[in-house]
Amino acid sequence: MGRRGWVVNGLTFGAVLPGLFLLWMGFVAFRGVSAVPERSEMAVIFGTAVTAKGQPRPALRERLEEGLRLWLWRGGLVRTVMVSGAIESGNRRDEARIMADWLMVRGVPEAAIIVDSHGNNTWLTALHVARLHPQGAVVVTQWFHVLRAEWALERAGVSLVSGEAPSRFRLAELWYLFRDSVALPVYVLTKAPPG
Repeated sequence: MGRRGWVVNGLTFGAVLPGLFLLWMGFVAFRGVSAVPERSEMAVIFGTAVTAKGQPRPALRERLEEGLRLWLWRGGLVRTVMVSGAIESGNRRDEARIMADWLMVRGVPEAAIIVDSHGNNTWLTALHVARLHPQGAVVVTQWFHVLRAEWALERAGVSLVSGEAPSRFRLAELWYLFRDSVALPVYVLTKAPPG
C-alpha cells in the first residue's frame, strides 16, 4: 500500500471512529431516558454532591424524589431503599446519611432505608448491593448514568436489575453522557465479578 493508500485509510478511520462513538453515546442516552423500573425488592439511589450546609443539590434531590415515588407508587414498587454515597472530602458531609434523612422527613421509615456511606463510586455501590442479595434492584440515577449503573449491578451479581431516572435535562449533562460513554467500556474491561 502506497503513501496515498495509508492517508485515505487514516482519514476513513478518523471519520468512522467518531461516528461510531456518537452512535454509542446515542445508545447510552436512549437506554437512560427509556428506562422502566420493574417491581423489585430494592431501589438503589446513587449519591452525588451535597451543599456545604448538608442539603441535596438539585440533581441529588431529583434522584431522591424518584426513589420516594418508587417506594410510594402503587403501594410500593420497591420495599426498601438503599442510599449510597461518599463522605465528601472537602466538607466531610455524608451523602448517604443526608439522603436517608431527606427520605425519612418525607415519610419513609428508617427500617426501610439502607445507608451505604462508602459508595464512593458506581462499582463500589454495586458490590455493596450484591452483598445484600436483593430480589431485584432498581437503579435510581440521572439518565446518562443508568446503563453503567445497571451493568455494574448485574456484573456484581445482582439479578433483575432495572432503572429509573428523573425526566429533567440540563445541557451540562451532555458532558456526563460523554464521560459515561467512555467509562462503561472501561468498566467492561476492568471490573471482574466478585469471587
